[in-house]
Amino acid sequence: IKAHSAKEALEILLQTEIALVLMDVSMPELDGFELANLIRGHPRFQDIAIIFISAVHLADVDRVKAYERGAADYISVPVIPELLRAKVRVFLDLYRKTKQLATLNQELRHLSGRILASQEEERRRIARELHDSLGQELCLAKMVADGIPQRSPESKDAAAEEVSGLIDHAIQQVRS
Repeated sequence: IKAHSAKEALEILLQTEIALVLMDVSMPELDGFELANLIRGHPRFQDIAIIFISAVHLADVDRVKAYERGAADYISVPVIPELLRAKVRVFLDLYRKTKQLATLNQELRHLSGRILASQEEERRRIARELHDSLGQELCLAKMVADGIPQRSPESKDAAAEEVSGLIDHAIQQVRS
């Protein structure tokens, strides 16, 4: 995608997903440094790679100015096409991998949320089972134990064994 001015470049950036900007330092209206500031000022474009190209601004001061504005590279004219293509490939590959990583992180967050929800549901299920089965066993054991004083002396031993059996069964449920 080619833009002929800074304004046109900004419009394209807002409408299109861009992985890399190749930018001439000398442009009409705004120079490349000012455009880079505008690009970096927008939250959506803070991480976009910018490669400056210049035939005029070749001093170290200009390079430093470019890097201070977030340039990934600074190339002087004449441009060696093979070198530029290689650099573009590296930045595009980095862009793709960054997008993949973001997607994988989002999937990981989603899966982590599902795991937490599953764990919570499992806790609730276990609590219900314990409440339903263990609660009944313990209530029955208490009722039998509470009735022991009113029983005849010969049936007290049988009631105590019944309570012990109910408690043993409750212990087995807790273990399982």
